[in-house]
Amino acid sequence: MEQSKGKRRVKPGVLEVRVRYAETDQMRVAHHASYLVWFESGRTELIRASGRSYAQIERDGWLLVVVEARCRYLRPARYDDVLTIRTHLAALGRATIEFGYQVVRKEDGEVLAEGATVHAAVDRTGRPRRIPQEIRRWLGGAGPSGAPPGRRARAHPFEGRRVVSTGEPKSPAARGGARDAP
Repeated sequence: MEQSKGKRRVKPGVLEVRVRYAETDQMRVAHHASYLVWFESGRTELIRASGRSYAQIERDGWLLVVVEARCRYLRPARYDDVLTIRTHLAALGRATIEFGYQVVRKEDGEVLAEGATVHAAVDRTGRPRRIPQEIRRWLGGAGPSGAPPGRRARAHPFEGRRVVSTGEPKSPAARGGARDAP
């Protein structure tokens, strides 16, 4: 944790992982879904390094549900590569938190992937809630927007909305109807 003008800021997290055989395809290239698992590990360790554990957040009645995940794959990770997962707090909204990630091959410093996840703060009933001041403080939120120092908060499209799915597809093609010919 570093201090910035009297306010706490979470230092970017660094986690090393070795690409396991189970995380690769037949060509020994890491499967695309493995990156999201590595992001989760990096995020969990970043939260732990901030002075709390995710388990403690859950015991306090809060959940940080993933509402968006993205990853840009730049180069392949391969079996037995040692990777450094760099995680940082990218934005802190009223009810959302965005984490940014970078996957780097340790051997040569090559950036293999970059990504982000956006999380909505919800209570045990699944209702969106503002992120409590206590969590803002230990994550390094500053000011009314809660954005980390030097970062501009941006609202996520789901912020302030309850997302409900009827389970039915919206488009005619998804419902099995005819599609327009090209």
